Amino acid sequence: MRFALPAFLGLALSSAALAQPPSLVAPTNALSPEDEQKALIVPDGFEVQLVASEPDIQKPMQMAFDAKGRIWVTTSYHYPFAVPKGQATDKLFILSDFDAKGKARKVQTFAADLNIPIGILPLPDCKSCIVSSVGEILKLTDENDDGKYDKKEVLFGGFGSRDTHGMYNSYTLMPDGWVYACHGFNNDSKTKGKDGHELAMRSGNTFRFKPDGSRVEAFTRGQVNPFGLCVDPWFNFYTADCHSKPITNLIPGATYESFGTTNDPLGFGPVMFGYDPGGTGLCGVAWYDADHYPEKYKGHLFLGNVVTNRVNMCKVEWTGATPKAVKQTDFIVSKDPWFRPVDVKLGPDGALYVNDFYNKIIGHYEVDLKHPGRDKDRGRIWRVVKKDSQPKPPRTDWTTAGDDDLAKDLASPNLTVRFLAGNQLMTRARAGKMPKPDDQLLLKLLQDPKSASTVAGWFSFAGEAAGMPPNYRDLVTHGDRIGIAGDAHSTLVLRAMASKVAWRDDERKLALEILKIDAPRLKRATAEAIAIHPHADFVKPLVDLLGKVPPGDDHLRHTVRIALRNCLRDGEPEPSWKVANSIPKEHARHVVDVALGIARADASEYLMGLLASGSVLEERYIPIVEHVGRNGSLHVWRDLLTYIEKLPIDARSTNLLQAMVRGVQARGGRLTSDTADRLVKRCMLEAESGPRVTKVAAFKLLGELPTVVNESYRFEQASVKSLAALIPKSEQPDDLRAAALDMVTKLDPKLGLGSATGLIDTPGTSPVLRERAAIVLAASGDRNHKQAAKDAIRLVPYRSGVVIATALAGNSVGGEILLEAVKQGKAPARVLQEKLVVERLRAANIPDLEKRLADLTKGLPPADQKLAELLKVRNTKFAGVKADKEAGAKLFTKHCAACHRIGNDGGKVGPNLDGVGLRGIERILEDTLDPNRNVDAAFRARVLNLVDGTTKTGLMLRVEGEVLVMADDQGKEYRVPTKDIEKNRETSLSPMPANFGEAIPEADFYHLLAYLLDQKSKEPPK
Repeated sequence: MRFALPAFLGLALSSAALAQPPSLVAPTNALSPEDEQKALIVPDGFEVQLVASEPDIQKPMQMAFDAKGRIWVTTSYHYPFAVPKGQATDKLFILSDFDAKGKARKVQTFAADLNIPIGILPLPDCKSCIVSSVGEILKLTDENDDGKYDKKEVLFGGFGSRDTHGMYNSYTLMPDGWVYACHGFNNDSKTKGKDGHELAMRSGNTFRFKPDGSRVEAFTRGQVNPFGLCVDPWFNFYTADCHSKPITNLIPGATYESFGTTNDPLGFGPVMFGYDPGGTGLCGVAWYDADHYPEKYKGHLFLGNVVTNRVNMCKVEWTGATPKAVKQTDFIVSKDPWFRPVDVKLGPDGALYVNDFYNKIIGHYEVDLKHPGRDKDRGRIWRVVKKDSQPKPPRTDWTTAGDDDLAKDLASPNLTVRFLAGNQLMTRARAGKMPKPDDQLLLKLLQDPKSASTVAGWFSFAGEAAGMPPNYRDLVTHGDRIGIAGDAHSTLVLRAMASKVAWRDDERKLALEILKIDAPRLKRATAEAIAIHPHADFVKPLVDLLGKVPPGDDHLRHTVRIALRNCLRDGEPEPSWKVANSIPKEHARHVVDVALGIARADASEYLMGLLASGSVLEERYIPIVEHVGRNGSLHVWRDLLTYIEKLPIDARSTNLLQAMVRGVQARGGRLTSDTADRLVKRCMLEAESGPRVTKVAAFKLLGELPTVVNESYRFEQASVKSLAALIPKSEQPDDLRAAALDMVTKLDPKLGLGSATGLIDTPGTSPVLRERAAIVLAASGDRNHKQAAKDAIRLVPYRSGVVIATALAGNSVGGEILLEAVKQGKAPARVLQEKLVVERLRAANIPDLEKRLADLTKGLPPADQKLAELLKVRNTKFAGVKADKEAGAKLFTKHCAACHRIGNDGGKVGPNLDGVGLRGIERILEDTLDPNRNVDAAFRARVLNLVDGTTKTGLMLRVEGEVLVMADDQGKEYRVPTKDIEKNRETSLSPMPANFGEAIPEADFYHLLAYLLDQKSKEPPK
């Protein structure tokens, strides 16, 4: 069941409050804005007001407020299909002149030639903006002040748009002068700034860029489809994500779990979301910090949920520096299933604003993109206020406000107001006009505990922006000021310090002093700053802090680990590692965990020293050895082999050898002759004299060695022949003989082919061995061997015959032999209905293939019909069996967990299956028995035509240098150098075997089905 049950983005999972999952296509007709307004239910004491709707605007995507209190909103008619360059007509509107009920009386079209724009950021001058358009991030400027742009600049290009429902979005200008943004699902982007620094992103990421286009950088890696970004009063970032963990509190430099994402050696960044929001289509997120709503709403996050037609709300509770989202009653619930809240913002008036991408269709992948029901014209923007109130911003124009007014607004209870005022202050500072409010006013604000840290933090940023000393007006605290000690708002001062290009000695000393203050959020901010300014002086204090982080404060722990990694990796190496080596061995585990995340030889040398001295826990042995293989120098490799050679031959020693080889493979390196000799001899010894489980693993390992030894290396023929002698011995276990066959084929192809022929020709050879032998013969370039493989198809069970047929279809010679075998009745015609076989035949460029396939399968029931019948039969039978969920859990571990995860158990190659039971029996049956029916683009198999004429199929996980890392249908990784690839083609197929219904006994299948259906709205294990 590898790769089964694709968790498509925006999948219609039911809300805990709904009896049935939402319909993929709303069963109702569209309502007028007035009627929809009546269908929106909010808590007592609130009301919903219409800000704008069609025909004044199109379908709204994202919005932002500018320094004149106006709303800039991107809209799209083209979605979900981008249009060719020069044909774009999507619009960017500016809404202003709001009446007492929030209705925009003025709507300007700032741009009318955009292509599915999502992200929007009006700049502080209120005349220009940063906006996305397919493939690009643009800066548009209105130079003649007529409300329309007349100057366009491409800040960044190279953004992917294969998947148009996420792309790049949520532009947020911070006081450090960077714009922070999200990068959406299933798009590959490679962009660079004017300085030439290049950034590559695949699928979910967050990144930041300079608003003048000078530079772009990664901020965090991972997540699935982040769509929505906000900050809290302490400048912590939160993203909304179309995933089962839909809010993430970002830690700079962290990697977060995603589909197929490689785990950072430091581990994935921690999650803050522990409940089922009722759907995975979370869009837009806003932190409430204002005084228009009752006090109890402060510190709450609001998220648009397009799947369940509501705006969710959660309270954020803190354990030290770790936030947790605690579910609250939904803030908006709609009776109209067309309500699609895609963005949520806090306005300068204290109200929440919601973009409603009003639509009959639930999302992107769930329904045909060309479905005629997709609405193109309707869209609304709503405002939620206290009933019978008329909230207004404190001023109408921050661009003309004086320095005193800006300082006062930094003390506003409204977070959006603070940002609007602060960004004006930053603009003046960067223009060399350092803001100078009245001294008495500033002193008053600094002495008030409610405003002191906020004002100090913003003016600290201003001082840095203007190139002023860091102790400008004593606002950056030198011992006394920082503490308003322990106050979490003082983190702003730390983040201002972090924005400096470099630190002086006194600033490092200040950071060390702050690190001692007993305030977790302040410690976290300090660790973030240290990560940006690494130095050997911080190594020991950070290790000490790791030993004191209390249980449950996962965000602080992860932040400190990133800071320690950066100190060891990016600081001066020699003094940093000198400090690390001086740390007592009982505390070395903290350094070990971090050193594993540093891809350098000095880290391997440190780890090898600890391993040899017996100073690390056994569960760290394998990652340490893999690190040494990947990053170690020649003398460290030799030290590692010396260590392994002293170990007894058992599963542990084989596991360590495998780890070393994996590391060398990932490095793309080759062992020198003397090192290779030692490695080969040890592997041969384990294959000859180890216990059975060790022998099987050692045979597999020997087969991998040609990828890590010099190409001129010659394996000792006598040893290979000695091991090959085991293959024909019927008294030996099948798994051992099969492993030996695979190994011999790789080390001595001629000997391997002879052994495979012997197995094929021997009566009584088991189906397992016959299948393995046939695959060896099918991969040969020799026609006679391929003929022998073809002959084996009729002697094995059908599912084994499919495996052999797939191997034959890998090139034109084998493909012709397979087609001829079917024509002669020596292979079942059904194999030509297997989609993977067909895809490989197509890749082999066989003449007249489509006609021949049609002729050879004529009269057979269509594959889709057979699957439909199987689905119907299994559904009916399941209702009448007594399935065992516990047995199903064991079957999941056996058949599915290599690729899929439920809770904290399983692999991460395919989609996470938490809550999969909410999809219902019909959908789970489809995804298991017919995995090719609706394959998400992120999980489509790729066919690689290699220069040697063979073909490989699998899921592409990532690129490591000049190597593609793929996963086969068992979830096992394999690597293919790009130089060996002639053609790389994406298919419409799932990497999961399509014959799962035959691969698992029917009774077992029902147990597994019962277990999957039981996975519903469960909180992940602690």
